[in-house]
Amino acid sequence: MENNNYFAEMMKSPMPREKARNATAVYIDSLLNEILFKQEKQKLMDAIDQSLDEGNRESFIELSAQLNELENKFKA
Repeated sequence: MENNNYFAEMMKSPMPREKARNATAVYIDSLLNEILFKQEKQKLMDAIDQSLDEGNRESFIELSAQLNELENKFKA
């Protein structure tokens, strides 16, 4: 009988549900950040490939620096 009372009291408390919501929000935020990172990285990689095909050294150097900055930002 005491277990049922304990469970009822725990269900009244918002703490377990709030932790679950926070964990879900953190997971979703992390997932969205990873998706955005991959999209931006792919866009930069495509632009780098194009600059290599065109022989545009200045563009290659600039885009490579942007890619390095993006990767460093995501790892931090």
